[in-house]
Amino acid sequence: MQVVPLLPLQVVLFPQTRLPLHIFEPRYQTLVRDCLAASSPFGVVAIRQGAETDADPTWHSVGTLAAIERVVRLPRGRLNLVVVGGERFRMRRLVAGRPYLQAEVEGWADLDSPTTPLFTAARLRAAYDRYRASLLRMGVRIPEFGELPRDPTALAWAVGGHLVVELHSKQRLLEERSQVTRIKTELALLRREATLVDLQLANRLVRAPTYSLN
Repeated sequence: MQVVPLLPLQVVLFPQTRLPLHIFEPRYQTLVRDCLAASSPFGVVAIRQGAETDADPTWHSVGTLAAIERVVRLPRGRLNLVVVGGERFRMRRLVAGRPYLQAEVEGWADLDSPTTPLFTAARLRAAYDRYRASLLRMGVRIPEFGELPRDPTALAWAVGGHLVVELHSKQRLLEERSQVTRIKTELALLRREATLVDLQLANRLVRAPTYSLN
């Protein structure tokens, strides 16, 4: 068990992925200063209900430790950060004593072997490539397949981070404790989203006006 500061956000941070943050609230400026002074991470938890600026939003109990990789100090104490996702955790109880949220947490690792068959990872890459191509036709840009890691574990986390889906779907991927199931879920999401985008494109073409050359 360990006690970590918490930063509730309307985003899911996955392990081994990076996230840019703009810190402007005084309580979270204090959180960052404390973490920098102690060279320690803070926990990112996705908001279930409410907004990031609310005094008391509700959030999911499984989150990700965030290590501060880069800091840019701005006027009035504001900060731009780049953080890197580390281990997952589950909150046990809140801990008082600081102006920001703190919680006692425990690790939330996968329960199965991290070994994933190469053909499964290849299927994930191929599905992501098709999904990305569909989004590009809609004018949405996401990282190229070549920019994604080759390691199956890191690949699964990277794909989760790049998926343009609802927050609860991403939270489901984060909470999943089987890498095989996580990849299967991502494959299903990629197929679903690529199909939906292709349907939107088809509908857009059907509705497009035609003009006579005369």
